[in-house]
Amino acid sequence: MSDLKDRVKRATATDEQQPEQAPVTDLAVNDSALQWLQSRATYFTDALPRHVDRAHFMSVALSIMPNLEKCTHASVHQAFLACARFGLEPDGKQAAIIPYGDTATFQPMYEGYIELMYRHPRVDSVHFGWIREKDQWDYTPTEPSPRDFFHKPRVDLSEQERGKVILAYAFAWIDGRRSQVILLNQSQAEAIRNKYSNAYKKAERNGKQDSAWHTDFDAMWAKSCVRRLVKVVPTSTELAELIRADDDADDSQAAPPVIRGTVIARNDQEDKGEQQTQAPSWPKPAQPGSTSEGGEQA
Repeated sequence: MSDLKDRVKRATATDEQQPEQAPVTDLAVNDSALQWLQSRATYFTDALPRHVDRAHFMSVALSIMPNLEKCTHASVHQAFLACARFGLEPDGKQAAIIPYGDTATFQPMYEGYIELMYRHPRVDSVHFGWIREKDQWDYTPTEPSPRDFFHKPRVDLSEQERGKVILAYAFAWIDGRRSQVILLNQSQAEAIRNKYSNAYKKAERNGKQDSAWHTDFDAMWAKSCVRRLVKVVPTSTELAELIRADDDADDSQAAPPVIRGTVIARNDQEDKGEQQTQAPSWPKPAQPGSTSEGGEQA
């Protein structure tokens, strides 16, 4: 009898000691995002340049959808369309789609600028790099190219051992000749930020500190350096449009619908007595055996 009681006690104790099961992932959100993207796939794939793999672009787009679930459908649609139009993947390297409140915003990164520069038939290659404190480097602007600049990183040391970053640089090879070298230190990057970035100024005023300059200073430093290189490389219409789109994306007041999405300002809504924009809800995934409806208009 005592053996039975002991067995029951041990079984009960085992049940109590079992760890709580992790919550089951709700796949409905991913299914809804996939359904929404599939309903608009033609818009994006038709806008892509021929050299961009369509399946890979859509896969990258799907991977970032959880970050955009609170954004309006219209702004998400327009941000993906801007990425597709320039042939830049929204992977955070070539381009990023950043949620500002309920608005998904397209923002090209420095690798995106390099990608568009490289597409020009006269551009052989584009180079970007960081110079750290213990690297060997020299810049003598009076020397002829390419003897005016050299950089030899200390590959025998870790990044921490090489010291902090002191300079960003970029240059291109055009028709077999090296362009001017663009050098940008941290103070110069901060001066560009303080003078030109409306998103940074707005974030500072609001006390949110959620602009790209706040969250990823090095990426914006790199982009500022590469953007200066635009002045010394052959400029295509596509590259000029990317610069305008980038500037518009930074200016939350003047950004056009193709970048910002057709979102009515909250102040205008209050003046007109309209209701506030409701949080978007992704379409429910079709149930097995049911007939799926066409995607909603952005």
